[in-house]
Amino acid sequence: MDALAAVLGTLGIGGVLGYCAGLAIKTVGKMIGCMIGLIFILMQVLAYYGVAQWHWEAVQRHTPQIQHAAHHAASGLWKVLTYNLPFTGGFGAGFYMAMRR
Repeated sequence: MDALAAVLGTLGIGGVLGYCAGLAIKTVGKMIGCMIGLIFILMQVLAYYGVAQWHWEAVQRHTPQIQHAAHHAASGLWKVLTYNLPFTGGFGAGFYMAMRR
């Protein structure tokens, strides 16, 4: 019975910490998304008024490198967040629940 209580306690602590970490990353991600959206709107306004000209073909050529860098950063972040955690399963479940919410 003590072993079951220890496992449930560990999963509970890991779940809460994972949920909080996921919520923090999701919130920061939304803030970054808003900033990128505002920058895009500003760029389009400048282009509309003839102040600037954007070469979207060049941006499109660099997209695969950006995607690769983002994937590498995400896997690196997961390694950092779960480093030396004895309750990775609970953490992962809580993190997933926060990201889906």
